[in-house]
Amino acid sequence: MPDTPNRSDLYDLLSDLRGDLKAVQEALSDQEEESLLTRSEAADRLRISTRTLDDMADAGEIQPVRIRGRVLYAPETLKAYIQRRAGGGR
Repeated sequence: MPDTPNRSDLYDLLSDLRGDLKAVQEALSDQEEESLLTRSEAADRLRISTRTLDDMADAGEIQPVRIRGRVLYAPETLKAYIQRRAGGGR
């Protein structure tokens, strides 16, 4: 007859699985957070003020992503803007 795990073994296994799940959730959360930047983070990357960034968005020069009232920017959008300004998007 195969050995059946005792209560302690099952508790340890469950604890390990919870730790693994938490690590995966944190990794996914980090990826999601890195994928979109706040106004402040986007302005910092472009080395401009948030006011200038807002003006650029209002003028249609750069496109923000709006999610539930939050204004965010995709890093790819910033890179494309820089390339256009540098003449690399022609």
